[in-house]
Amino acid sequence: MFRSLDFRNTHVALIIALILFLTKSVHGQVTNATGLATIIHTGPGPIMGACGIEYGPDDLVAGVPTSVFNSGEVCSKTVAVTVQGKTSQFQVVDSCASCNILDINLAPAAFTQFLPVADGILMEVNWVFVD
Repeated sequence: MFRSLDFRNTHVALIIALILFLTKSVHGQVTNATGLATIIHTGPGPIMGACGIEYGPDDLVAGVPTSVFNSGEVCSKTVAVTVQGKTSQFQVVDSCASCNILDINLAPAAFTQFLPVADGILMEVNWVFVD
């Protein structure tokens, strides 16, 4: 008479819905995304970013998660990154395949706006698109 409900599919559907919501929220001009900032390892010379823009270790640029990058729709947009009350702005020139949906990747010069490169990872980084 009564069928038992299979909640496994419900859990999968909820997880997918959450991922889609977070992806849309981040790409749709995120408000106070909090994640980690890591260093883009550029080497001594310039490299070509996913946006088709060359950049090097001395440039104030960022890479956003692949899911936010969305085939380059955010190329050349500006992100404001805030760490412990200090905010700096950087141009998006690359994507970051290893980044969590709320993380951001910074070129060494951008990273050192907050900490020395030797520190490697910034915790509790807030970032948002400003244009």
